[in-house]
Amino acid sequence: AIVYAIPLSLVLKLLACSLQQKLIGQSLSNSVYVRQQVGINSRFIRATKLILAQPGLPIDKVSILVGGPDWPTSVLCGIMQLPLLPILVGTLPVLFIIVPTLMMASFTYLAPLEENDMELYPWADTAATLAAALTALVQLAALLSATKYLELTIKTRGDELDAMPIDEEVKKADDEVKAKNDAYDEASKWHKVPLCMKVALVLSVLFMVVSTYLFLLLQGLCFVEYELTSTISGDLKGNALNLVRPFGWVGIGSFTVSCFFFSIFTGWAKKESSKYMEEKVIVKLV
Repeated sequence: AIVYAIPLSLVLKLLACSLQQKLIGQSLSNSVYVRQQVGINSRFIRATKLILAQPGLPIDKVSILVGGPDWPTSVLCGIMQLPLLPILVGTLPVLFIIVPTLMMASFTYLAPLEENDMELYPWADTAATLAAALTALVQLAALLSATKYLELTIKTRGDELDAMPIDEEVKKADDEVKAKNDAYDEASKWHKVPLCMKVALVLSVLFMVVSTYLFLLLQGLCFVEYELTSTISGDLKGNALNLVRPFGWVGIGSFTVSCFFFSIFTGWAKKESSKYMEEKVIVKLV
């Protein structure tokens, strides 16, 4: 099963990278929103552009393709109009992350299997723990490698970074977002918040605390034990809602009420921040 899952997982990874690069990055490269979400003007992404623009597959470029975050890396490749095939080849070392991850999942699946009240694979628990440790180690190594080369690029190629043109459309959008956030912060300062909105925010926090503590400290009272090998028909009597126990519904209800009160507060705050921005515009005109 592991041997079957390895190429399947690799294909899915490469497919995801292809879709992000071609359908999002390249096709929507003219979208200000997409470029803004990538963080095209940040020093981190500008350094990434310098590394990805290199010909061939040097170690720093491969480190970014494997250890860098999926969304900005793949989409950035599309925005830069980089050829797809070399990028996919440079992503192949992701196998070193896929293999231990699949081993961890497989051993975790095998661990609870029993027959006549006897464990079928008594070694699986230990193997799953070791595989989990290996997975964490490999992922950390990939992340640290990408971070190392990004920091090295920022330090050694600072002049090139400074010379790169700023995306003015994205800068304008970023400035607008900052202005809105500043207006929100100003409008929602505690001494400016009316009593009813203060009550709504405090209630939101209280209900969220209740929900969080129930789910973290009383899991057994909130939910039925449900493992990877469990089934809805066999373990939940054919009804998925049987997964939730009475205390679980209390926690879900508390979370829902918390979101309700918070939406009331944020709705008021956004309305007040819009007024604040309009007043600033009027003052500037005067």
